[in-house]
Amino acid sequence: MIYTETPRRKQINANVSWGHWFAFANIFIAIGIASIYLFSTPIADTPISFLYLITTWLGHTSFITFLCFVIIILPLCYQLTNTRILRAVASTVSAIGLALLAFDALIYNKTGFHISFSSAALIRSETQVQASAFGWLQWFYLILLFVIWLMLQLVIANAINHRLTRLKNIKYTQYITAFLVVCFVSSHGIHVWADARLYTPVLKQDNMFPLSYPATAKTLMARYGLLDLEMRQQQAELQYQVGSGFVYPPQPVYCSVNSGVKVIVLASLESAEYAALSKIESNQYHLVTHEDNSDAFLRKLTYGIPNNMAELSSVPPVMTDLLDAFNVPNQVYLHSPDIDGKGLHIQDDFNNFIADIEKSDSGLFIGLLNANELKTIDLSRYASDSNLLVIAKQDSQAHFMLYSNFTDTSQASSNEDIAPTVLRQFGCLADVNRYSTGQALQSPTRNWIVSTNDENLVILHYPRLSEVSRDGSYKVVDVVEQKELLTDIDTNMLSRSIRHLETFTQK
Repeated sequence: MIYTETPRRKQINANVSWGHWFAFANIFIAIGIASIYLFSTPIADTPISFLYLITTWLGHTSFITFLCFVIIILPLCYQLTNTRILRAVASTVSAIGLALLAFDALIYNKTGFHISFSSAALIRSETQVQASAFGWLQWFYLILLFVIWLMLQLVIANAINHRLTRLKNIKYTQYITAFLVVCFVSSHGIHVWADARLYTPVLKQDNMFPLSYPATAKTLMARYGLLDLEMRQQQAELQYQVGSGFVYPPQPVYCSVNSGVKVIVLASLESAEYAALSKIESNQYHLVTHEDNSDAFLRKLTYGIPNNMAELSSVPPVMTDLLDAFNVPNQVYLHSPDIDGKGLHIQDDFNNFIADIEKSDSGLFIGLLNANELKTIDLSRYASDSNLLVIAKQDSQAHFMLYSNFTDTSQASSNEDIAPTVLRQFGCLADVNRYSTGQALQSPTRNWIVSTNDENLVILHYPRLSEVSRDGSYKVVDVVEQKELLTDIDTNMLSRSIRHLETFTQK
């Protein structure tokens, strides 16, 4: 008996063959676009991490592209009978998918996180300023660019369709496919090894590519008894601390300072009813963590970095050091003599501190006060003739707030923001990331905060505050309603916060 293929079966085989070649072509386009991620992060600095970087780039990008083909385009190859419609639909889907990949790469290059439902609010806040500046001409160019991109996909689709017989005779494709598969498997194998050894140069690349979920030792090796999770946890606790090699500031700071400016920074950790503060504009929330006793509070405020970093510094804060270099008067009053004020010009008498403020036309005056001392100060007078910052908590409020007469009070703040804000007011235009993890509050560039609470990482994206411990456990709190939320942590925000701290500590 002779078996012959029906015309419909021949058409399906031709469509499937065409679809595979179309996916193959788009894999290389996607790999080219994904190269943006490689230039958006510091270059891998060890042979193993570089090998992992290359294999993940090639293997993961190929896998995601082919998976999209299998889920979306391959079913169409069986359903659609009109090949022109098939090529048009497949080209449109591919154009949209690759455009999203390019957009995600640009977002990652700018912000450090990928497009997802959890990061939608962050993307909107990061891009709304740039988008609002777009006129009709810019939008026209974007639409025209997508149309050109779609036409390119149509050209590729038609070219493959016309040369399908010739393409089937190419013998090297199986070797290229095997190579990409080896890259995909190798990248996961390297990551399992790195996760078991806590090899940071590889692990810090976890969030580099979109939709990346590499295999881990915890889920694979521990399942078969090949990994002692308790020993691994002990290693992690030792490895993920700020090392003794930390240098402050990690990069030199060069800027001039206007010696004619007067800035007053007052703070009290004691809750009270401060009537004078009602006349000064305040923000929504100022982050003060449980670890912030007077010592930790002062270190964050003067150094502009988390407390566990500031404790390792053996040099004075950049803020006061620069002011000293330009002979700008600066002093710090501490209500308790037990507070560690190393590297600062300490004034131990409250009355003399107030007298120095009133008789001086310029300089920096920082006061860490108790409630009674803050109540006795005529804040309205200081607000009228000086640049004033006050950190305090009213009895009627659930949290601390920042009161100021010269900063943008539309968003939350932390003590790490005070040093860059003060230096910016004195005219220092040096890059804030050279000496602080905070930002200048005159013109803030982000609406989230990263700090520490003892050994835990604290991330505030108002009104949600996330606290992550070293064992991976976390809690999310609504700081307005003062209640814990039963929700997952925003992994994109966590990744970006860690990346921000890593960028600051790079030498």
